[in-house]
Amino acid sequence: MFRERVRTLRPSETAWIAALPCAIVMLTAIAWLGPLLAHGVLDAHGEALWPREAVYAFGQPEPVKHARYLLALLGPLLLAAAIVAGSVRRVRLPPARLRGMVLASQAGMVALLVAAVLGQRNVLLPGRLVLWPIFSLWRLAVAALLVLAFLAAVRRPLVARLIARCSQETRALRIACFAVAGALAAIWLLAGVDTDRSAGEMSGLFWALDDPFAILDGRTPLVDFHALYGQLMPYLSAAALYVFGATALTFTLLMAGLGVLTLLLVYAILRRVVRSSPLALALYLPLLAAGFLLVRFPGGHMVSPVKLYSMWPMRYGGAYLVAWLTARQLDRATPRRVWALAFVAGLVLVDNLEFGASALAASVVALLCGGSQWTRRALARLGAELAIGLLAAVLVVVLATLARSGALPSAHVLLEFPRIFGVDGYTAVPMPTLGVHLALYVTFVAAIATAAVRRVRGREDLLLTSMLAWSGVFGLLAGGYFVGRSDELKLVSLFSAWLFALALLAAVILRHLAARRWRRPGIPELAVLFGLALALCSWTELPRPWSQIARLRAGGPPLTYQTAADGFVAEHTTPGAKVAILTQYGHRIAYAHGLTNVAPYSFIEAMVVKSQMTTLIDTIRREHVHRLFLPADLMVPAQLAMLSAAGFSPRVGTQWFSMWSDAPR
Repeated sequence: MFRERVRTLRPSETAWIAALPCAIVMLTAIAWLGPLLAHGVLDAHGEALWPREAVYAFGQPEPVKHARYLLALLGPLLLAAAIVAGSVRRVRLPPARLRGMVLASQAGMVALLVAAVLGQRNVLLPGRLVLWPIFSLWRLAVAALLVLAFLAAVRRPLVARLIARCSQETRALRIACFAVAGALAAIWLLAGVDTDRSAGEMSGLFWALDDPFAILDGRTPLVDFHALYGQLMPYLSAAALYVFGATALTFTLLMAGLGVLTLLLVYAILRRVVRSSPLALALYLPLLAAGFLLVRFPGGHMVSPVKLYSMWPMRYGGAYLVAWLTARQLDRATPRRVWALAFVAGLVLVDNLEFGASALAASVVALLCGGSQWTRRALARLGAELAIGLLAAVLVVVLATLARSGALPSAHVLLEFPRIFGVDGYTAVPMPTLGVHLALYVTFVAAIATAAVRRVRGREDLLLTSMLAWSGVFGLLAGGYFVGRSDELKLVSLFSAWLFALALLAAVILRHLAARRWRRPGIPELAVLFGLALALCSWTELPRPWSQIARLRAGGPPLTYQTAADGFVAEHTTPGAKVAILTQYGHRIAYAHGLTNVAPYSFIEAMVVKSQMTTLIDTIRREHVHRLFLPADLMVPAQLAMLSAAGFSPRVGTQWFSMWSDAPR
């Protein structure tokens, strides 16, 4: 009897073999430890939504869901640890058994991805939650055909030579590709530009527009104004409104312009990683298209992340700026010092805690992956530079806030809305068991695992390895945005992070396929190509520039609600008065009429816990305000009772608005 041959596992094989047991451990922890962690740690730190009878105060705390999400983050950590351990302690297996185990793991991944798509199409587990399918059947079919056509084309010597010739970097080609990337980004984001008349009554513009007007009205974020999304970016918006005109057009043009710059940062990262402008542009196009996929809700209502200014550019702008600086740091370009990167990351962290923390953590992991040797001294130096940069950012925010308002910024205000949304469950909806979100999770895990495999192999291209790690860590942590409210709009809003990771994975597999002359693509390679092709199909939704320009020119009737609120406030105030306005566009109305609106929140829909009403009353008393303007159709008895107890009573009102005062009649 001959002894069966064995050989040492390659790091990639270790990753595939370890994936299944790591998944089993993670799923067991999610099922059994999730409820224990939720009720033991996360359950007792929230504040109940109030008042429950208000139509906008919906949602409920979901500690079990959040606990399971935290446990799901252990999956990639376990897998990366297994890959590193496998490189230290060599494992030997018979080739036949090895191939079978790898194929079984890859088949399991494909089965999970298929289940994710079918679950999103309500085929599996019907009746639990009705989901929007996102990817239609024709897109799935066209994506498969595109992959087959691509693989068939690149095998032809003529096509391969043409690709190689086009990939040769020249100054003219670099400028042309950059211009194309910017022009296409501008075309997509033109759909997010609005005037006061084109926005429409259903626009969510008021959710972001009032923050910069509060600054123009004399309020200071983190002190006497509780901004919903960004603590620092509203200053930039306020400056633009002050210089170029306090209109919706100014604000949306600024948001679109910053969005274009953000997308160009993504393109610049890809170009730096792949060292080819045409290839970077090819990887950038799917990200650009799928990142702004139009979400269709029941009843015909459609929303695109283009108009979700809280995402583009308010969240992604800072995150991708940190990613770009990280790539330059790893590529030994300016800035050369880590503290400069940490300083920018610290400002982004203060501006938006969710994506800022995700980008910071991703950059730390990427820097660790990019180091050749980490001695204790080198790690201490890295930690010191990170600490110096972060402390400098905090110090700048503290001093600037102190100079503007005479008060120190409040950590309570910084954490208020993350707590209300994340812990108290404001607007929360259940997460589906099966859906496309699983495909995003698998992609982020694959990016981290690929980075770990390349790191233990000691590949020279540490920039690609490190940015793979960045994309995976950022995507997983930023996924908490979808966990907080698990609807399709939040899911599609994460597609940019998903396609960024997928593009970097494609950079790896395209090199491998080219080295094999595009023959014998494996299951993972086909899966990545299929994902990019599926995203590429979203180009059918490219906004037509001429139709967008016609939309802006045509406009529409004046916004009924805003016009009515503006007239009601103007009728019952005089310029220079101090008031508190809690209607939509309240700070904008105050700025237009020369009033001082001391309301610490933009509108009543942002006040969903009782302590916020207490904050409002305390502010009114401290500022000696005697007139309070409320949306009569949204106020409920519990809120009115607190105002009455504070000495206020209704004086005049309409169907939509009412004015309360504590002045003698």
